[in-house]
Amino acid sequence: MIPRRTFLTYSLAACGTASRLFAQSTPAHGGSGLPPVNAFSVLKKRLAAGQSATLLLISDSTGYREDSATRRFIRWLATQYPSHRTLEWYWAEWVTSAPTGPKNYGAQPIVISEGTTKATFTVLNAVLPGAFAQRMIDGSRWANMLAPLNHEAPDLVLWNHGHNHQAALAPKDFPYGRGSFLAPIGRVAMEFPRTPQAAIIQNPWRDNDGYERVRDWWLAVAAIMPALTLVDGYSPFLEQKKRADLYQDNVHPSAAGYELIYQQLTHAWESTAAQEESVPVACWANLPVDQPLVANGDLRDWTADLPTHWRIIHGATVRKDTEHTFRGAPWSLALGGVTQNDGLQISITGAALARVRGKTVSIAVLCYVPDAADQDIQVKFTTNSSDEVTGSSLFARDNWKWIVMAGCPVPPEASLAFVGIFRSFAHAPNDVPVYIQKLVIVEGGAPRGGF
Repeated sequence: MIPRRTFLTYSLAACGTASRLFAQSTPAHGGSGLPPVNAFSVLKKRLAAGQSATLLLISDSTGYREDSATRRFIRWLATQYPSHRTLEWYWAEWVTSAPTGPKNYGAQPIVISEGTTKATFTVLNAVLPGAFAQRMIDGSRWANMLAPLNHEAPDLVLWNHGHNHQAALAPKDFPYGRGSFLAPIGRVAMEFPRTPQAAIIQNPWRDNDGYERVRDWWLAVAAIMPALTLVDGYSPFLEQKKRADLYQDNVHPSAAGYELIYQQLTHAWESTAAQEESVPVACWANLPVDQPLVANGDLRDWTADLPTHWRIIHGATVRKDTEHTFRGAPWSLALGGVTQNDGLQISITGAALARVRGKTVSIAVLCYVPDAADQDIQVKFTTNSSDEVTGSSLFARDNWKWIVMAGCPVPPEASLAFVGIFRSFAHAPNDVPVYIQKLVIVEGGAPRGGF
């Protein structure tokens, strides 16, 4: 069990083999608790110095109620820094038990406190019940979510997600589960590479162990990305033996349950050193790719009908596209087709395959799915004796997004290994293509983005 009232940061080196990464359940800091310098340090330093500061909070329904842990934490911070005018931009999409409102914040922010100086503490509370973390990457929400920042980076991004990953994510395997968090974290980090990020490990479920795998995914993500700070909202419920009065239902905490998570947040804040220098921010998506297992994942070598090392599966169509590109790339790959299995394949062969037998690989695909496309993208890693596959939808369209599988095992006897990128199985495809900008395959449990 993770010690109560700790932030957890993990060192990938401490995990060793992939099997140890999957099973990791104790802090790399030996249970000593919160390291003084962590993702909260920059925000705390700016507030303590009387400077304006911004928190971007991306949350599911456990951050929706007024008495939720995250909203109580915001209001507590306002009392700790009374000189600041504290504003909460509150996402307005959830209306009467359904996401029928505007995909935007309310017209005006909630004024939590007026303050006594010109300094402002602004909280962007992008809370959407029933949501997967990737939902806010969707093009219908992304620009609106970031608009109050006025092109400035936030001082902290805090994620409060996980319950819907267990409830909605299929298949519920570890590589894709880890990737379901790494993908949106990586996309945000590409937008704000110098902003630290933190996440809350949410409460266990009352009646079963449904959240256990999600907790394990978060722990693995922190092992992959040591700069990520984790707040343990999970262990206090176990210490209280998941008492019935701590829950509204099997998943959602009651006011008493939210109090436990709120205490974790405030204790963590009080344990944080106020500091702007040397705060870890490195994210997998921004790390260089030194030794990809397959070359030309960035499509740069493309002088024939297909990019070098890529091949078509079934009846897929491929063309260069110069309209849908990411950050100055000369082109992307437009993938079309008329059947659900139409796609692309790229293989790990020769010395690269020999290097990873009995180990793991991680896969990251940067792609764009127009809203008009009937299907999303599905990624599959196949060996002669195993398959790892993503779900058919990653809940984000009309924006560049990552699809990630982290730590896919390669059998020791593997004689073949390849990655397939397909139009998914959700609907019969139309003729609207999807776009691939980059595929990165690396050895080990930690993906790389190369940006």
